Amino acid sequence: MRKIFIITGPIGSGKSSACRFLRKYDFQYINSDQLAKHIIKNDKNIKKKISKLLKLDYELSERIPWKRIRNFISANTNNKKNYDAIVHSIFYKKLNRLISKSKNNFVIEIPLLETIKKIKYKNKIICILANEKNRKKRFMKDKGKNELQFNCLNKLQKSKKFYIMNSDHVIYNDKSINTMTDKLIPIIKSN
Repeated sequence: MRKIFIITGPIGSGKSSACRFLRKYDFQYINSDQLAKHIIKNDKNIKKKISKLLKLDYELSERIPWKRIRNFISANTNNKKNYDAIVHSIFYKKLNRLISKSKNNFVIEIPLLETIKKIKYKNKIICILANEKNRKKRFMKDKGKNELQFNCLNKLQKSKKFYIMNSDHVIYNDKSINTMTDKLIPIIKSN
């Protein structure tokens, strides 16, 4: 039987590392951020709506101002909600279509746990959690990311309690990557 694991958790918790690890076990990996960016780049209607939302005096073309979009989203919950309303319905249609066309096992990285119910296929949710200090340090390792961005994005995320209550499995990732991946193995083998 096909397995679909959703890897979720707050920013900097280790979701991408968990997904990269599961690829070794023949899981097809879908990164929701990359999929959303692909959709935005290739959908003229979404580009128009985002241009209007950001109050740009031009329509988005090939070059998308990702940093400006990230800053807009992280400014407040209303901005994030309006942006998500534009992108999410098309994103989940595309995601469900990708899943339907394949018999593969999937690991899907989706930070926004509150949106996962839009996946039409049976899945197990694995939440990766880490303390804020570790998450901030991991986030700021990426080029061009800073503490202010982390703090803004972190404020917009759901609580630790929300993640725990809405996940099938919870892994704490405050030690080494090997410690986290050792906790993943029994989960994927038992489900």
